[in-house]
Amino acid sequence: MKRVPLMILTGVFVVSMVAGAGSVSAADVKEKITTTPSKRLSQKEASIISSSAVKVLRHIAQARSDIEKKNTKEAGEELRQALALIEIIQQALPTTKVKDHIWIAKTHLSYENTEEVVPDLIPIYASLDEIEDLVPAEKAKEHVKNAEKHLRKGDKEKTKEELEAADEALVYTEIDVPLSFTKEHVVAAQGYLSQNKPEKADESLKAAEDGVQIISIGVFSPIAQARGSLWKATKKYAVGEWDGAKKDLEKAKEYLADAMKTGGGKLETAGQELTKDIESLWQKIDTEAGKTKTKS
Repeated sequence: MKRVPLMILTGVFVVSMVAGAGSVSAADVKEKITTTPSKRLSQKEASIISSSAVKVLRHIAQARSDIEKKNTKEAGEELRQALALIEIIQQALPTTKVKDHIWIAKTHLSYENTEEVVPDLIPIYASLDEIEDLVPAEKAKEHVKNAEKHLRKGDKEKTKEELEAADEALVYTEIDVPLSFTKEHVVAAQGYLSQNKPEKADESLKAAEDGVQIISIGVFSPIAQARGSLWKATKKYAVGEWDGAKKDLEKAKEYLADAMKTGGGKLETAGQELTKDIESLWQKIDTEAGKTKTKS
């Protein structure tokens, strides 16, 4: 029997206690749930992602070798295994938990009354709080709040649209983007093989290798850590914590300096863009701090 997460049970319990006290929003109830925010990918999560990405690379490389030898059946099996591993990577992403909760709410929406779906929003709000230091979550939260408003009006269609928009807004850039790129090209290669177009299949797999290569090294990379520190600085700047924001920017600069030691191609371009973003935010902080001093 599958164990029900304690957070969900706690949320339902709180809802049952306050339901008779008037209109209570899921967002308000969520505040009563104690969660421990995750500031970064755990070592275990990162290890799963990185090792699985390397194995995906092996399967793709073997598939290309099989295509070269005209062993299309074997190549197809290698691609099937590659896609299975991509699924494992997707399940290890920090956004997956939220997406699963959104899926549950959408599924309940298809056969439950709208008021009975409101408790499903509680773990969504809580899970978004857990990942907000890893993933820009503001847009997703806004869509969930809109979904709650539509739920209370009994509008299932608009609720579903907002939940789908919340799902789409959750992107863990370091992995989601190259992973989607890789998956798309592996699936395309499968299609070309079924059409007896081995050359086209090989071209797609060459592109897929580029995407998964980024994942295999990116989880632990200084460039990823630099982006994470920049994101934290942006959040602190937004609430006026300028000293804290500058400390995070200093960390971002240190990570970026480490990343630039390896140099080369796409990494150098990414580093230049990050440098501009760091400098831009630093200037904004100095400007805001200057305005405050002038007023005082």
